[in-house]
Amino acid sequence: MARSRKPARVVKWRGVWYLFYTDHSTNRQMRLACTSLGATNADERRELLNEYRSKEVNDLAEVNKRGGGLAYDRPLITELDSYVEASLKRVSIRAANPEARSGLSAKTGKVIENVVDHFKKWLIRTGRERLTTGRLDGPTLREYRDDLAAEPARLGRKAVKRSAPTINQYLRTIKTCLVFLHSKRPPRFPDFENLRIALKPLREDRKSPVAYTPAELRAFLAEAEAREQPHKVVEVQRTKHDKPEKFLMETVKTASTPVSRLFLVLALIGCRLGEALALRWQDVDLNRGRITIRAPKTGRTRWIPLVGAPEGAIAPSLLDRLRRWREEDPKREYVLPHTGLDAPVFPKGAWKGTNRNAGIRAISPQHLRQNFTSYAGSLGIPATVAAMWQGHGADVAEKHYRAQVLDRNEGASFDVAMGLA
Repeated sequence: MARSRKPARVVKWRGVWYLFYTDHSTNRQMRLACTSLGATNADERRELLNEYRSKEVNDLAEVNKRGGGLAYDRPLITELDSYVEASLKRVSIRAANPEARSGLSAKTGKVIENVVDHFKKWLIRTGRERLTTGRLDGPTLREYRDDLAAEPARLGRKAVKRSAPTINQYLRTIKTCLVFLHSKRPPRFPDFENLRIALKPLREDRKSPVAYTPAELRAFLAEAEAREQPHKVVEVQRTKHDKPEKFLMETVKTASTPVSRLFLVLALIGCRLGEALALRWQDVDLNRGRITIRAPKTGRTRWIPLVGAPEGAIAPSLLDRLRRWREEDPKREYVLPHTGLDAPVFPKGAWKGTNRNAGIRAISPQHLRQNFTSYAGSLGIPATVAAMWQGHGADVAEKHYRAQVLDRNEGASFDVAMGLA
């Protein structure tokens, strides 16, 4: 049984008067020279003793109210494991009932696992495997942040350095973890504000939004359609045994989800990649020319009028294409084909090959969302309307997505302006 500590007392040792008291937040016996606290005579030492005995009583009451004072001695790695366990439980909650939108997505759970595992390995590698929560400080976290910037990383087979946005994702995850741990009772960290300051994100150089010319958009679409023709010979570039090689290959079939169709949906609707792949025929009203987007990211349903909107037509030509696609296979559930698969998927290799052979700036699904916002602005459509169609805030449309369109076709609809009619 642990021996109870004596109350604060003043003791003369080797000619020096010392104050002994218990710091209940860490449950440690402390010793301070009385002169360092301004007590140089008997009366001042008596006042000091009374002050610290009152402090002990008050601190003990506060510690008991929080649930105990030994939390600062908890092993940090063990506490990190408890956060991962709690996060994975929230992932299972989301998987069990996605409609409730409680818990975490599987993607977020994976990010938490990877980042916390990296932080734990760094603690072990730097000899901090026995570090307790009470001894975690700002300099330690800043050292971890600097190590993230200097440490070699890999992107597939390539050796890369982490960018500021990537490092900030690590810092945000660690910060969220520490906030979770500190919210426990008793709190795990004696000075949490210093930890919060140490995890301040790095300054990111914001990338300029992209607006493509009609010529670039047509070039990408033409190359995608050409690659999807049967028995077309294409040049393939790949790395085998760490050596680059090129060869010609005859294509006998298109990707399970054709790049050309996915491109048209993304460019002319401005939706997210996942929303385009998940689009079902039951959400397409071919009579009125309206598309219903059920966004899993925001949990909100929105409608995109291809024709008949007060602001103007978006893409009458896409409506005509949708009618033809529907006639091809009336029994298909999804709008986009998915030959041999249960649902459409992003044809990453075919998309990359199309970009390479089209001889233009690289086009990505995210850039096509920016392109849609930019063309909306050039057509005089308010940012609030474009943001409503795309499923984000008007400030996102104006500050992060809209670029100046310097070259577009004359016309009142998106498909004509982009050269995709």
